[in-house]
Amino acid sequence: MKILGQPIKRKIDPRLVRGEGQYIADLRIANTLNVAFVRSPHAHAYIRDMNLEEARRLPGVVAIFGPEDGEGFPSLPLLFPHGSLTPVTQRPFDRTVHHVGEPVAMVIAENRYIAEDALDVIHVQYEPLPAVAHLEDAVQADAPLAHRHLASNEAARFVQTIGDAESAMKEADVVVHHRFRIGRVSCLPIETRGLLANWNDKGVEPYLEVHATTQNQHEMRNILAKLLNLSENQIRVIAPDVGGAFGAKAPFYVEDFLVCWASCQLGMPVRWIEDRMEHMMGSIHEREQLHEASLGVTSEGKIVAVTDMMLANTGAYVPWGIIVPLMTSTLIPGPYKVPNYSCDVRVLYTNTVPHAPFRGAGRPQAALILNRLLDQAAEKLGMDPVEIRRINLIGADEFPYRTGLLSRDGKPQVYDSGDYQKLIDEAVEKSGYGEWRMRQREYRKQGRHIGIGVACAIENTGFGSFEGATVRIEVNGEVTVITGAASQGQGHETTLAQVAAEVLDMPLNRVTVRQGDTRLISYGTGTFASRIATITGTAIYRAAQAVKEKALKIAVYKLQAKEEELELSGGFIRNKHYPSATISLGELAAEARGVFPGTTFSLPVSPGLEVTDYFAPESAAISSMADVAVVEIDMDSFSIKVLDYTSIHDCGRLLNPLVVNGQMQGGIVNGIGNALYEEVIYDKQGQLLTSTLMDYLVPSSLESPEMTLGHIETPSPLNPLGAKGAGESGTIPVPAVIQSAVEDALRPWNVKVGEIPVKPTYIRTLLKER
Repeated sequence: MKILGQPIKRKIDPRLVRGEGQYIADLRIANTLNVAFVRSPHAHAYIRDMNLEEARRLPGVVAIFGPEDGEGFPSLPLLFPHGSLTPVTQRPFDRTVHHVGEPVAMVIAENRYIAEDALDVIHVQYEPLPAVAHLEDAVQADAPLAHRHLASNEAARFVQTIGDAESAMKEADVVVHHRFRIGRVSCLPIETRGLLANWNDKGVEPYLEVHATTQNQHEMRNILAKLLNLSENQIRVIAPDVGGAFGAKAPFYVEDFLVCWASCQLGMPVRWIEDRMEHMMGSIHEREQLHEASLGVTSEGKIVAVTDMMLANTGAYVPWGIIVPLMTSTLIPGPYKVPNYSCDVRVLYTNTVPHAPFRGAGRPQAALILNRLLDQAAEKLGMDPVEIRRINLIGADEFPYRTGLLSRDGKPQVYDSGDYQKLIDEAVEKSGYGEWRMRQREYRKQGRHIGIGVACAIENTGFGSFEGATVRIEVNGEVTVITGAASQGQGHETTLAQVAAEVLDMPLNRVTVRQGDTRLISYGTGTFASRIATITGTAIYRAAQAVKEKALKIAVYKLQAKEEELELSGGFIRNKHYPSATISLGELAAEARGVFPGTTFSLPVSPGLEVTDYFAPESAAISSMADVAVVEIDMDSFSIKVLDYTSIHDCGRLLNPLVVNGQMQGGIVNGIGNALYEEVIYDKQGQLLTSTLMDYLVPSSLESPEMTLGHIETPSPLNPLGAKGAGESGTIPVPAVIQSAVEDALRPWNVKVGEIPVKPTYIRTLLKER
């Protein structure tokens, strides 16, 4: 391939480096008003009264809306129903608040400064209600109810099974048990959420234009149409430059509705930019789970059975259903052959920020469980951790591999392709695993505590339902690609352009990708779940192929040649036998538009040299990864330093290795933050204790290790590109491999590490207990 597979630099970067990005805060519409929200200081309370009059009298305040205005508002829609789920979604300006930071009133003023001043003189009389914040408390029979209308805090309960795990466990030669406590984290994109809504009723038909930091603008349009009682034709949603998302910008929030509703009420453009504290207390969290897990193996180390009892926190609402615990429960077996499996899942409401998918979406938790249980089993059997994994990995000749579970869409879970043995072999070789083991023994003699961890994991990528693309040849010979899948930093402008350029044999600088605007293309699903390369890339590939076929048919007519005599190269179609007989794609595009008005259209194709195609994959493609980490623990401060990190990845065919490596590096650093530093903490009353970046620690460049990255390619049979997703894969194995390495470093004390993040205070506690 000429262009696909090449490490081409991202087209967008020069513009962003020059400071020419256009984010929500950069957009300028005359007379735009600004929003600030009054947010609840209570985790659970009833609003008895709210005095807005003093604030309304402030100069520059245009309007204030509160609970009285919200009496008729519906609850937000449930996006992902599940048979076991008792759903509660958020209602704008509900008189009962269910977590700290929930919006209870909205001030609209001439600027944000005035709006913030008005917040200070709004007096709210709350009646505090009993709150529950911690999983261990929420599951108790006498726990306070997160929602008073429910009989319990249980949002859902379901079981995933393969075979008969309980009976098989009794036959195992060795059984290990482990308890895992996985902390809650914030998504923390560098750009917080924001919205600029502009209601225009001056034309023939009123319409609402919304600029939003969203991962799925078509879904936002659909939800707004229902909530505002408008047709979808009356709403245009545009995602401009978006400074990261990682899942935080996928759900539809009450602020999204309220800002748009306010613009409709006032007939004015209205903007809201979330500040960092609002983000910590209002945008979705993820990860928090408790697991009591067991593994049974034979004396040779072969897996007999796995059992798990999971408690998962969903926070106060279910903006994306129970996708996260569902994903965890289906992927605990991971890349390993597990003949008997049982996972009993209880999802619980608490008076905390809701959970929804964050980069990895339940998969890092899944990768942690079985990888760490295999570590425990290897230790009991006196085996090397790598060897016990090799014994249990699915073989390259066993694909497509049926796990015996149902995927999150209710269909049988099938792994499409992979070579997990080669993956771990590459990781062992490139990391110098054997050399590190020898060095570890020498370092221990010197009093240095080095640990080596290993983990193998998978990601089911490219979930549907569909994505669409239009490929059009312009009359100047350039190519325009239109897609509904907006980028938040993944490099779509480059990778997707490469697909079209490859098919049409066109220089990359003559391909323009337009995205993120509901006016450009009728339907779209969104940018999440590592799905764009596989789904949007395939839609572009197929549309470009159809455009190529259409161009050839016109060229047959114009050049008076047979189609098999023609070839497309460098933006021209030429006769292979008569090189002088050529016609450019631009000329063909002009012909396809009709020569001039009033003439008969005589070409053997429909008008216009463009095609729109929608691709809906039949199932998810499975990316895989094998990671090795080396850490050192300072036994004076108990601080942990990552000395070396190796990750070998398989995302099918690499469309752009440079972009994929960037995604891997970012994902690994994200995972290191989750593994060692980041944790959102609430006290028992639901008060947020980590509301700023002084309290919530994230890794900087100093904590980011040098990485050895590698790839193998097992093409997916599910799409013509052979591609699998790569956006989240880097994050998934990191908590498992880091926790494994930390426990290995502490092996002289024989402690079992079961918490994520692994903090110095936690290590000190473990060693004190020993």
